[in-house]
Amino acid sequence: MKSNKKILRRDFILYFFSAIVLVFFIKDNFSREVLNIDSESKKKIKNYNSLRKINTGKDLRLAIESDHKNNKTIWIGKKLYTFAEVI
Repeated sequence: MKSNKKILRRDFILYFFSAIVLVFFIKDNFSREVLNIDSESKKKIKNYNSLRKINTGKDLRLAIESDHKNNKTIWIGKKLYTFAEVI
């Protein structure tokens, strides 16, 4: 025996928007990362980044590539970040 229960348009819209809001809320909570860096490393990174200007996305990409080549990287937890990414 099949059940012919149909979802009403209003219920569908309510479920759909609730799911979208929930997904964005969960994504936002998981995307926030707290970078715990000691104060000496923070000063070193801020000093290095103040010597160069990173304004556009293209410059940021080039700065990240340059940092990888020049070994301007730092391990935070299990991830490797460049000085340009830590801004």
